[in-house]
Amino acid sequence: MMNLLYGTNAGYCEQTAVSMRSVFENNRDMELHVYLLCENVPEELRRKLCSVGDAFDNTEITCMDAGTYLEPLKRAFHMKAWRGSSVQYIYACICDAFPTLNRILWLDGDVICRGSLRELWETKMPEACLAAGLDCTPFLALLVDKPFYNTPFYFNAGVLLFDLQNCRRHELQERCRNILRGYGRKLRFCDQSMLNLALPPELVQRLDLRWNYPAGISRSAMNFVARRSSQEKITFTTGELNDSLADLRLLHYIGGSLPTKPWFAEYRSPFRLDYLKYRARTPWQEKPLQIWPQKSWKDYLVTGFSHTWDTVNMGLFASAYQRLHGWGPNIKRYHQKKYKKF
Repeated sequence: MMNLLYGTNAGYCEQTAVSMRSVFENNRDMELHVYLLCENVPEELRRKLCSVGDAFDNTEITCMDAGTYLEPLKRAFHMKAWRGSSVQYIYACICDAFPTLNRILWLDGDVICRGSLRELWETKMPEACLAAGLDCTPFLALLVDKPFYNTPFYFNAGVLLFDLQNCRRHELQERCRNILRGYGRKLRFCDQSMLNLALPPELVQRLDLRWNYPAGISRSAMNFVARRSSQEKITFTTGELNDSLADLRLLHYIGGSLPTKPWFAEYRSPFRLDYLKYRARTPWQEKPLQIWPQKSWKDYLVTGFSHTWDTVNMGLFASAYQRLHGWGPNIKRYHQKKYKKF
C-alpha cells in the first residue's frame, strides 16, 4: 500500500482535490491510503474533499486535525505561517503522527500526477530520511533563502518521500525542532529550509526532475539552470532534462510570472491543461476559475515586473550576485550536536 500525505486549509481544498484525483487516476494498480492533514477545514468541505475517492475502489482517505500536532509546535517556536497555513510543519512531528508507518509520500496541493508513482514509492533509501528533487527556482532568483548557500543540494519540499524508519533512527523530528529553535522566524521559506538545514546531504536521496518538475519555468530557463551546474552545486545535464520531459510523472506549479498557479484564468504555462483536465473531474468542476487580482497600480506594477522572474536574464543577474554573496550562516553545528527532545 502507498501512503500519501496532503496538508490543506479551507482555502486550498479545491487544489488538493485536483491533485488527489490525478494520483487516483494514474495509480489504479496500487492500494492507496491518503491522509489529509486539515487545518480549520469545516466538516462539509472535508466530505466534499473525500468524495474525490468515491469512484475508486483502491483508495482510502483519512482526515486528521492539524492542530493536534502543530499547536504544541506553534506555542514552543512561534513559527511563521506560509500563506496562512502551517500544515507543512508536520515534518517536525511526522514520526509522532505516523508511528506505525514505514513510508509516506508528501505532495503539495499544487502538484499534478501524470503517471504511475510505483517507481518513486519503491525508491531505495538505505540511510536517507527522505527523497526529494532539486529546487530550480533559486538559480534564477536574486532573493533566496540563506540555506541555499549552505548545501550542495537545496531541495524543494513539494514532493517528499519519507522513510520513517530512517527518520526515527536519525532523529529527524529533533533535528527539525533544533532548526526552528535556532533559526525559525529568520527563514524566508521556513518549512522547506528547515528540512534543508536539518539534514546533511548524505541523509537525502536525490530524485530526478521527473518527480518534481517546475511547471512555470520555461525550457530556455531550465537549460540555463543546467548550464549553472558546478562542482559545488550539481544541477542536471541537458540530456537528463530531455529524459525527464519525455516521462514527467509529477508536475509542480511553481515558477514563472504571476499568476504562477493554474486555478487563475490568466495562467499561461503550457502545462495548464493538465490541471484543468483533472479539475473537470472533481466536485469543483463548475466553479469558475479565479481572476488574478489587479486592483491598484501596485498590483499592475508587481505583475508586470514578475515577467522577469525565472528567466535567463534574471538567471544571469542571479548567477553574478550569488557568486559575490558567498556562503551563508554556519550551520554545521546543527548537524553534529546532540539533539534535545522536545
